Amino acid sequence: MGTGANRDTSVLIKDTFKQAINSLAKDYKGSSLTDIFIMVDKESGEVAFYDDEENKISEIVVFNWVNKADELTDETIISVLREVTKQLDDEGMFSSLDLFKPFSVNYADETFVVMEELLLISEDTAIKIDDDLMGKLDRDFYEFLDKLLKE
Repeated sequence: MGTGANRDTSVLIKDTFKQAINSLAKDYKGSSLTDIFIMVDKESGEVAFYDDEENKISEIVVFNWVNKADELTDETIISVLREVTKQLDDEGMFSSLDLFKPFSVNYADETFVVMEELLLISEDTAIKIDDDLMGKLDRDFYEFLDKLLKE
């Protein structure tokens, strides 16, 4: 399997993943989206995308992966899926979804057991300083300055 084949595979999977995201953005059936599962059937070459309610939302047959069960390792699949997922994240594709964080994209087996977490979007970790705290710090600072100037 040359790198050209891998690149084509990535493009196919990425396009299919975009379709999955677009369909989730339009009509996700659940209440809040926390996961997308990606399953790969190494016999049929099928790459399928599921929402967290276990509904199939998109699928494609990757011909380079048909009947490759012996040589197609989970590591290979994970590296392709992770690269595609990262590209989509870099392009801001997941921001179109009504995500419930932490949100993850997972490579899973046929029973939805997660074999690898490909992406995790967790709560914004920036510390939000509330106005109240800022006001208190201002007061403390001015009181301190006041004392200093009086000495």
